[in-house]
Amino acid sequence: MTEPAPPAWAEGELSNVPPAIRDLLHSGASATAVLAEFDAIRAPAIYTSIAPVSARLPFRYHAVPAWQRNALAAMIGRLQRWRQTSWAAFPRWPLDLSFDLVSDWLGAPTITFARTPVLLTHDIDSPEGLRNLLAMFLPMEEAAGARSASFIVPCAWKVDEALARQILARGHEIGTHGYDHSNRTPFALPAERDRRLAAGHAFARQFGGIGYRAPSLLRTQALLQDLAPRFRYDSSIPTSGGPYPVPNNGCASARPWCMHGVWELPLSMPRDGSLRYLGHSPAEILALWQHAALRIANAGGMVCLLTHCEARFSGNPAMLGQYQRLLEWLAADARFEFVLPATLVDRLDGRA
Repeated sequence: MTEPAPPAWAEGELSNVPPAIRDLLHSGASATAVLAEFDAIRAPAIYTSIAPVSARLPFRYHAVPAWQRNALAAMIGRLQRWRQTSWAAFPRWPLDLSFDLVSDWLGAPTITFARTPVLLTHDIDSPEGLRNLLAMFLPMEEAAGARSASFIVPCAWKVDEALARQILARGHEIGTHGYDHSNRTPFALPAERDRRLAAGHAFARQFGGIGYRAPSLLRTQALLQDLAPRFRYDSSIPTSGGPYPVPNNGCASARPWCMHGVWELPLSMPRDGSLRYLGHSPAEILALWQHAALRIANAGGMVCLLTHCEARFSGNPAMLGQYQRLLEWLAADARFEFVLPATLVDRLDGRA
């Protein structure tokens, strides 16, 4: 029996494949057996089944002033940067495409792209974020020929609907970012979870929204199973989660797939919040983003980037400058095309 060969794009990526899977690949095990074992390894990383401290507090954690949360996160993050082997054993950080690699190695059915879709997304956690989105981010994106999807927290603060409708009028997309960003929805009892999802869905319907993203990327199997009656896609699972929201979380794939009746569009790029948390400079962040985008394109995946519009994340001159450089770099490379998540889902469903 001839041993299957790794895909051509695998050079430099093989070290991310879990040792148990590498052993199976070389043992002559069937594709079904290898992928079943890989799915068993991925399952604990795809879901974040244990509620973090922020979800167990008797009050909404955003009640703690942002500067205090940022100071604590910065202190912890700089320590965590040097402990990468513990919080990124699987998936590896900052990018792990090992599931895509193994799928191609075995010739398994998968979705790939000849031209790399670039999904620009924002999490809008506050009125500041919404204002900055319109004033700072959308003009840059439009100048580069791009449009973005913004996931807005619907029930934590009064959303300025006039501003939200400006987003749509300019050709961008709106999705739902949970309920109130207290991080409780994934771990709530069924009736309470349903109430929160219903409120988020009602908000989305006002703006034609079909996408969901969980606050802090906290997602349980129960939460994702409950999305299908209300949303057509979810974008809550990172390719490589890094240390946040919990260690060793992610799907090790930059390709969309159907799960629990909705399309899953993984967050394939390292996120601005995690990179700032770990102490990377804006220039280092741009270099990491460009390197990750090229690796994803080489593997036939999709680039899905999350940025936050508040000043403490990407809504400041230094980070905005790097974001603009990234947009211009992507726009100048014919391998990439800017696509809204809703448009990509239509393509995947055969509607476009």
